[in-house]
Amino acid sequence: MKSISFLLLLMSFTRVFSQDVQSASKSYFHLKLKVLDAENHKSLEGTFLKLYTKNKPQRVDSSIVENGYAIFKLEKGNEYELLAQFDEYLTQRASFNAACYLQNPSKAFCVSGIDIEHISKLSNQSSLIEASMSMKKINLNDVFGVEHIHYDFDKWQIRKDAWAGLNNLIQLLKDNPSIKVELGSHTDSRSDEGYNMVLSQKRADEAVNFIVNKGKIAQERIIARGYGESQLLNHCKDGVNCSEKEHALNRRTEIKVLGYKINSKVSEQQRGTAISGARN
Repeated sequence: MKSISFLLLLMSFTRVFSQDVQSASKSYFHLKLKVLDAENHKSLEGTFLKLYTKNKPQRVDSSIVENGYAIFKLEKGNEYELLAQFDEYLTQRASFNAACYLQNPSKAFCVSGIDIEHISKLSNQSSLIEASMSMKKINLNDVFGVEHIHYDFDKWQIRKDAWAGLNNLIQLLKDNPSIKVELGSHTDSRSDEGYNMVLSQKRADEAVNFIVNKGKIAQERIIARGYGESQLLNHCKDGVNCSEKEHALNRRTEIKVLGYKINSKVSEQQRGTAISGARN
């Protein structure tokens, strides 16, 4: 009986030791992140940050910017996404790929939406990454250009290569459920002015229908408006000889903020431990 008890104790000790060794062998990036106003670069104290991993649909961590920073401990070999939220600002997404080296050994990590400011070694198993990300304040009638929404000549049907741009708009509206926007479609000056107005309205309607139906966005949150050639960005009006590149600048899709509601401040109870995997 004593030998069985000793064996069970030994097995338990072995499991604990194995877990400790495995934990000690893990490598980490410590991300020290500033969140700044995109215009004046002031620190946005109180910004709520949610951390996700690509292989988990749920949040794994969260933190709040205090004394200028939020800090996360990211395990090497994982790919992370950050979501920053602050009242009166557009929600900002960023990614930190701590598994980038698996595809490209010359890169320790890859980021998007984050500006790296300084990297220092803490130990053989961890590094400190000091970085920043910017957030844009919401102002009524703010206009944002939307890239990669193209149409065939003289057509208004959505092309497959426009899906990515429209999916980005869907994500923007889901990330910012309090905003109401206008989707505006613009043409260049070629063809008749009245014809361009009708064509641009059809294109705007088609894009909004895609967003509402595919993205399940409430119809009342987004309206379509065609501007035709009435708001050219350059000198390429009727009768002016311009290159195709110059005309293309005027053929664009834009989003205008028509209204928004201020959300309540993030409560202290929403804070996580800021250590990857601590929340499920």
